Amino acid sequence: MSQLLDKVLMNTEEPSYDILGEIDDNFGGSDTEIPMPSIDTTPITPSDVKRYIEEALEISKNKGEDSDDAQNQIVEDTGAWQDSDDEKVCVSLQSKSMLKKLRKNEDEDVISGDKYEKRLRQQFEKLYPTPNWATVPSKRKRQKMLDSSDSSDDEPPEELEIRNEPDKRDKHIESDTHNEFDSLKIHTKLLSKKKLEVTKMKHVNQQAYSQSVIQSIAFHPNAQVAMTAGLDKTIRLFQVDGKINPKVQSVVLKDLPIYRAAFNPNGTEIIAAGRKKYFYIFNIEAGSIDKSNGIYGFQDKSLENFSISPCGQYIVFAGSSGYLVLVSNRTKQWIANMKMNGTVTSVDWSNDGRYLYSVGNDAEVYQWDVNTRRCVHRFRDDGGFKPTKISVSKNGHYFAIGSNSGIVNVYDETCLILPNPKPLKSIMNLTTNVHDMKFNHDSQILGISSHSKKNQLKLVHLPSLNVFPNWPNNLTPLNYVQCFDFSPASGYIAIGNDKGKALLYRLRHYPVA
Repeated sequence: MSQLLDKVLMNTEEPSYDILGEIDDNFGGSDTEIPMPSIDTTPITPSDVKRYIEEALEISKNKGEDSDDAQNQIVEDTGAWQDSDDEKVCVSLQSKSMLKKLRKNEDEDVISGDKYEKRLRQQFEKLYPTPNWATVPSKRKRQKMLDSSDSSDDEPPEELEIRNEPDKRDKHIESDTHNEFDSLKIHTKLLSKKKLEVTKMKHVNQQAYSQSVIQSIAFHPNAQVAMTAGLDKTIRLFQVDGKINPKVQSVVLKDLPIYRAAFNPNGTEIIAAGRKKYFYIFNIEAGSIDKSNGIYGFQDKSLENFSISPCGQYIVFAGSSGYLVLVSNRTKQWIANMKMNGTVTSVDWSNDGRYLYSVGNDAEVYQWDVNTRRCVHRFRDDGGFKPTKISVSKNGHYFAIGSNSGIVNVYDETCLILPNPKPLKSIMNLTTNVHDMKFNHDSQILGISSHSKKNQLKLVHLPSLNVFPNWPNNLTPLNYVQCFDFSPASGYIAIGNDKGKALLYRLRHYPVA
């Protein structure tokens, strides 16, 4: 570089743009923005070139520092004002159960006030994350880069563009923002709370009706296939097209009236259980049936109340005397027991499978950390009715608890912090015990049903928490609703009843797949 500088300064003639191009080559080509004088201006003097080189050196230095910062850290915003007295305050994280969530490890106790404030902020941001549309494109890309590096240290992030041209950067941001809003319009179109557009389709199982009450109905997570199972000991699979719905396969479990059956998250197996000490595993790909002869240390005579974690790692069985029995979904072997007060009536999972939620007839709701097998929070359901069902929305924002009186309390995330939270709303459209309850895939619909009275199915709009007035109504021929399920994209809702029929309705707001 010093030789190039001497070459320029020793040149008494007007420097040519070839020399400037050589300077550009020494600084890495056209990626660095260097202010160039216009050709139409006055001739360039040696002092101009010297200033040009000095500016280029400064820009190159700053560029290197910015690149290191982008790869190694994201600078956090600091508050506009900080209180020095916060450092003098000491807070015990062991003093109250609700503060234990703020610990980094089990033995941690006293922390300073500023750390306490920071952890409260982190907890709040965890419960209420910044929506994607409110994040500027550059920050989204940095977050993608960090997420990619966390998941695979050896693989570089795929989407990383460094643009130094102001005009191109502005166009890029404008295009990114435009695409983001287009995506929102397509994938997060809001559902009207006044009317649900529904079309009746041919029954799911019109080619092979069940010979008994349908106890379970479920859509395959990855294919246009639905399953029915019931007390006739038969699992039936149908390809759902809304017109013919041809039967794909049926499997008879001769010694097991089926009270519950469910797909595992990747759709390769079906777990079927009833009021027996054993359960069956039907491998769909291999067409094989395996029998699991009970669970080590589990003495209950019924395994009908179970749930598979969304991550696919665990199965939990609700036992008597408040026991929750955790089983490996891969090996079908016992892992651990967790114990709550009262009798377990229902369980559900967080969408990532990290937390398990259980509710008992004493109206106490438990949040379990599956990794540590410990209860991290509990609260009492408002009203103290005997809960029969718990359901957690896919986005983790809503928690619904149904009771034997037909009342459904819907909470937000604050129920995971407060010991006595108040529900957002108590839905009282059912008059008999809540038997089944589910959120759809985008958490805009909550379905609630009871099998103790005819036509007891209601769909609740979220976030307004109003029941859709037009469907289903008293004239909708549902009979006694035993179970229901939304398809993966919520384009269909399937309803199993006491007549052995699996009714199918098209929700026109959503795509079929």
